[in-house]
Amino acid sequence: MIPTYDVIVIGGGAAGLTAAEIANLAGVRVAMIEKHLTGGECTWTGCVPSKTLLAVAKKVHQARHAAQYGIEVPEVRVNFAQVMQHVRATIHTIYHEETPAALRAIGIDVYESAAHFIDTHQVALADGQTLRAKAFILATGAKPHIPAGFDAVPYLTHETLFDLTELPEHLIIIGGGPVGVEMAQAFCRLGSQVTLIERAAQLLLEDDAEASALITEILRTEGIAILHHAEAISAKKVGSTIEIVLADGRIIIGSHVLLATGKTPDVTGLQPDAAGLATHNGQLVVNARLRTNQPHIFAAGDVAGTHYFTHAAGSQAAAAVLNLLLPFPVLKNPRIVPHATFTDPEVAQAGLTEAQAHARFSAVQVTRLPFTRSDRAMTEGKKPGFMKLIHLPNGKLLGATMVGWNAGEMMNEWAQVIERGGNVRDVALATHIYPTLGTTNAILATEQLRQWAQADGFWMRLLRGLVRMKVRLL
Repeated sequence: MIPTYDVIVIGGGAAGLTAAEIANLAGVRVAMIEKHLTGGECTWTGCVPSKTLLAVAKKVHQARHAAQYGIEVPEVRVNFAQVMQHVRATIHTIYHEETPAALRAIGIDVYESAAHFIDTHQVALADGQTLRAKAFILATGAKPHIPAGFDAVPYLTHETLFDLTELPEHLIIIGGGPVGVEMAQAFCRLGSQVTLIERAAQLLLEDDAEASALITEILRTEGIAILHHAEAISAKKVGSTIEIVLADGRIIIGSHVLLATGKTPDVTGLQPDAAGLATHNGQLVVNARLRTNQPHIFAAGDVAGTHYFTHAAGSQAAAAVLNLLLPFPVLKNPRIVPHATFTDPEVAQAGLTEAQAHARFSAVQVTRLPFTRSDRAMTEGKKPGFMKLIHLPNGKLLGATMVGWNAGEMMNEWAQVIERGGNVRDVALATHIYPTLGTTNAILATEQLRQWAQADGFWMRLLRGLVRMKVRLL
């Protein structure tokens, strides 16, 4: 007899885990199929190892600069093999909660196998077994995008970078997005020479240009060579080195090359045609509620091809499984997806950048503060950075940009305001614990109110008139 489920989730990463757990809580019979390891990219080759490595690199940097705080630290040496052992130990600690055994213990059947569609309701596993389901959530993730010209060299991607056991002497990074920028700082601080190659005019293209400019300056100060308007067109191995040829003829020579050139949705082996699934350029076609052209098949996470972030994958998975299971649609693909690049200092963005807001609205205002206005940051010795809010004259928040210590944590509050169409005053009027970084959000919001109060608009004149009337009656 063919095992039959209410819902089968294909893919055991961030989106798949979320979808399976919600479906299980809803009381339906659910199975998960994962061809590699549950936990997916975030646990094994993405968020967890990269942020762990960044944390170690930050400690190395702090030790080398401890003298400014009156602390004398002897020569700082990095045992890279031990560092990577620590990274892998962290991965396995987090994986402990995501193992097939842990999932089976809460009622989710887990099949550790590749799978492909046979028809719209059946999939075949690699061992020949067939499973049937009333509905499917596809969460097969994405794979690294490999540009042409690198076939002849042993390149690294985020999937293989954390297998290193020896520190690269000179790491060449192709791509100035979050992965490229984070790993550039991490490996530089650990002792590698680093060259970062970006074909665009700025790093972090999805972020505010001012934020990009500041983090670029900081990275260069730390010793990272950054090349803008530089396109790598080919690579070859020469002895123990790798030569990268740029479009303008320059040659960059290093010991290792990391391709951080983005990702593409992964439907490899899924055989979507067998299920009648529509695709475009190899990507599943989904609507605003993450449903494919087959009404019983939804997709979430990187395979949906919208936002390549773990937190977006989780939100999409929740939307997809609830839209699937409930008799009426309830959630759309998240409208606002904040993001952060976890450099030191961090770069965070929610909603529109300043340039995007000016392109869409005619009356955009910007309220800004230097990070030195954060008392908590100053007590920690964290100075570089700025904060700015992009809003309409009435205070309706359109976007927020931050560069600073723990900017990613601070951005969560602003993202919620933007998501619900809220106003800057919502944060200004809320009580925040002092001294925390949250207080800095309140100070920034209060600055917007101060500017509004100094304006000479109708509502402000009316308010002043009411105040004068009240004072006369005291």
